[in-house]
Amino acid sequence: MSLTTAQILDLAPDASSRKAGQDQAKPQKWAGLGRAGTVIWGEIKGSGASPYRTVADLAGPSSKCTCPSRKFPCKHGLGLMLVDASAPIAEGEPPDWAAAWMKGRESRAAAAETRAKEPAKPVDERAQAKRRQAREDRVAAALDELDLWLRDLMRRGLAAARSEPYAFWDRMAGRLVDGQAPGLARRVRTLPGLIAAAPQAGAPRPEAALGLGLGRLALLLRAARRLDALSPEQAAGVRAALGYPVTAEEMAARPDQADTWAVLAHAVEEEDRLTARSVWLVGRASGALAQVIDYGTAGSPLPPAPAAGQDFSGALAFQPGDPPLRAVFREGRAGPAAGAVLPGAASVAAARDAFADALSRAPWLERWPVRLGSVRLGRLAARTRKDENKPPTFLFLSIHLSKSAKPTPLRA
Repeated sequence: MSLTTAQILDLAPDASSRKAGQDQAKPQKWAGLGRAGTVIWGEIKGSGASPYRTVADLAGPSSKCTCPSRKFPCKHGLGLMLVDASAPIAEGEPPDWAAAWMKGRESRAAAAETRAKEPAKPVDERAQAKRRQAREDRVAAALDELDLWLRDLMRRGLAAARSEPYAFWDRMAGRLVDGQAPGLARRVRTLPGLIAAAPQAGAPRPEAALGLGLGRLALLLRAARRLDALSPEQAAGVRAALGYPVTAEEMAARPDQADTWAVLAHAVEEEDRLTARSVWLVGRASGALAQVIDYGTAGSPLPPAPAAGQDFSGALAFQPGDPPLRAVFREGRAGPAAGAVLPGAASVAAARDAFADALSRAPWLERWPVRLGSVRLGRLAARTRKDENKPPTFLFLSIHLSKSAKPTPLRA
């Protein structure tokens, strides 16, 4: 098994690591290259007296290196995998340090399986209920404060809101964090960015963008006050948007959804001092969309995840919510893609309808995956000042058009 160059570069934690990994992807820089199944290893000269020892499991994918880098994977791990991508490394007997790493992974996997079978520790239900009620009271108070803040903002008008400094928004976000509603706080902190964004063709004006953000916030606030009127899945989705965590016990009770999951993409973002990685997947048989989010820090790197372009054959467990999207990996294994066809790829109109359906169920949604098939984006024509109030026109061209067919302009 080997990964493609694109799949390996997609694992890089940032752009500088991606470039540095490509610099290390020269076979002549490496010594003692070898592989055993999906595990590859090698040594490379670094700044120290001894060469760095690097080992990677392509099935994870996962890697480890003796270099002092806190990034995961480091540039040497990326470089080793890129060397294999350009020309598969030959089979060989693993050196002691590589064999020890392989054995350690097997031991940790066995220990995790043993822990999963252990009976759960007894829970102090009274103390748990007391903590739960205390948080509910704090969140309710935060919702009341946010409601008053939004009403005052609307009375003054969006034009006045545009002139407010960042501290104005950050103060409200801080009060929401104190009220244990971090999901609302994050949304408030994004509002000044909507005002400051440079105008772009087809993008809403700053006032409209701010109004849209405030409108979503108000809808979420209203839904949070009507949890009893919602279905259990809808209520769970609202609570997740407010910032309530889903406990391990809740996830353990969620059913597995087995499928062959095509890994569509990875997205890595920096959130405060955390690195957040989203892995987007779609079930080849079910057509279900999924987003798996992992967090890492400098001292706690991101866990291994299947690379974009691979298939994950196994089960996911979806967090409660409507529409379901956020999920976690259960049992399974990554491998080559079963086919080049993108599962569920549809026309632009069908994709817009699917997004509209998702918004009808959760109008505060900030993002939703879209899959398009047999289309190609064209260049947007230059827009004049008198066209600014007109909706933009994008041109989508079918890749499989016949010679006699003409492209049709579509509104987007």
